Amino acid sequence: MRVIKTVIFSVAMIGTGVAATLFYLNGGESGHDYEDMHRRHHGTASIQHSHHASSQHQHDEVNMPGLQGKDTTEKEVADLKKIFISHQGIERKVVNTPDGIITTTQAADPDLREAIISHVSMMVTRLQEGKNPEVFIQSPTLDRLFEVDDHIETEIEMTDLGVTVIQTSSNPDVVKFLQTHAAEVSDMSARGMAAVHERMMKQKH
Repeated sequence: MRVIKTVIFSVAMIGTGVAATLFYLNGGESGHDYEDMHRRHHGTASIQHSHHASSQHQHDEVNMPGLQGKDTTEKEVADLKKIFISHQGIERKVVNTPDGIITTTQAADPDLREAIISHVSMMVTRLQEGKNPEVFIQSPTLDRLFEVDDHIETEIEMTDLGVTVIQTSSNPDVVKFLQTHAAEVSDMSARGMAAVHERMMKQKH
């Protein structure tokens, strides 16, 4: 049975109901090919220049068509775009525990902080409802978490600058998924689109 506990403080200040989970994306096993992504994002000609990573990252961080999903809302896409563009302003700490993870994601910038909290709220709601957004660049690990959502217990606590999420499971495989996903999110928080592109290239090979 799925158990999800939520601890919500100052909801009116952040303008969104909060439940819990982390944020992230990616894409490999859903059949999305990296070259297909570039065709859609930049046109066929740009594939010939795929090693010019810095210009690609700059272009992606302006348009970010890969943030669209199966049924993502404008708000969800806007939150993800803000998170990617402003990723250097994110402070993130992850603690792996024997049965899961404790993650704290914070930002001094109030707009970025609100985007993080809003994203967390929407993603945990999706997890509770089993509604995988299937974002174009979404992580295969996130797909796995949606497949085992009934084995995950989640708690959330607001901090002064963001949100702490505690996710646990009695299933060792699910614990591994949680910890892998948390590491992916931390990498994306640190390096932005560069981390996504690198991962997708590895998945392709």
